[in-house]
Amino acid sequence: MKKNLLLLSSLLMGLVLITSCDDDAEKAPQQQAAEEQAGNSGDNSTTPANPGSLQTDYFSISGATYNSGTMPSSTVNETLSGVTTNSSVLAGGMNFIDINTSSAYNRFFVGVEGVPGYYTYEPGTVTPDGNGIYHYSIPVGMSTTFNRDNTRLLISGERETGEILQPTVKTITYVTSKTGDLNINLTFSNAKDVDLHLFTPSGEHIFFGNRGGTVQTTDQRTVSYGLDHDSNAGCSIDNLNNENIYIPAEKIENGEYKVVVNMFSNCDASIATTWSVIVRYKGEIITPTTGANPASGVYPVGAGISDQTVAMTFTISNTANAKSRKGAEIIPSTFKPFPLSVADEMKLEEQAYIDAK
Repeated sequence: MKKNLLLLSSLLMGLVLITSCDDDAEKAPQQQAAEEQAGNSGDNSTTPANPGSLQTDYFSISGATYNSGTMPSSTVNETLSGVTTNSSVLAGGMNFIDINTSSAYNRFFVGVEGVPGYYTYEPGTVTPDGNGIYHYSIPVGMSTTFNRDNTRLLISGERETGEILQPTVKTITYVTSKTGDLNINLTFSNAKDVDLHLFTPSGEHIFFGNRGGTVQTTDQRTVSYGLDHDSNAGCSIDNLNNENIYIPAEKIENGEYKVVVNMFSNCDASIATTWSVIVRYKGEIITPTTGANPASGVYPVGAGISDQTVAMTFTISNTANAKSRKGAEIIPSTFKPFPLSVADEMKLEEQAYIDAK
């Protein structure tokens, strides 16, 4: 009797162990799929270990709808063609996905490889140009915390006829820029010498000919301000296609500021150029007095130079609060300007000639 009981007990224990192993085998694929969806599969060769949120860590798209899950599957064996975008981006700046195609599209889908979620962007009615080409532009606002290299954008679209194309992959890389309590970022869609200008309430003109500099504060700190990127200066192409002006709390003035965009040199007049400016104060997009924020425009094919387009004006009236957080004031006599490059000096000479005409 005891032997029979022992034998029965052993059989029951074996069945429990087999059932447990089978449960684990069934759970493993489910768990792995969940981890891969969350971006935590541990295989860094294909998926970032911590991809973060598409909306907060990468970018947003004005006028687009955010969707969870994966991008729609393609229905044809074609890749979306005619896609261009800046490969270099600034945190908090703008970027554009420009699409030039012979087909009309209902919507576009934009995501990041290895990151959950995607955007659906509906461009509205677009008419073709004289050559039968449709021009679409998707405004991308980079997150202020974006700091990733070699981010692979996935861009696909749905034609008016209903076909969904396979994604085109475009790689973008973070470019380090200086930041302050006030930040003005300019981006443009291809390699031309488009300049950013800022006129402050006291009349200072910050641009390639006055890059700003450093000042000392009453608590013995050195702070800097000004323009830290002048891209494609004199058509010496660096393909950065971004410019940035930063001002710390100690240097911010009360009053009205004016932001100007200027085509200094149209390095390739055979292509159009989309540009956008965005201004942030204390990390938030400021409400402009005139114009829009972000402000944008297009230099068409064959665009001339020296347009001096006023992108926006805005007013700041609470600088005392900003300065109190730093606990010090600047000492004006300590200003040291940033030196100008050879390209800057040549541009100043050329600008003087243009102004004299």
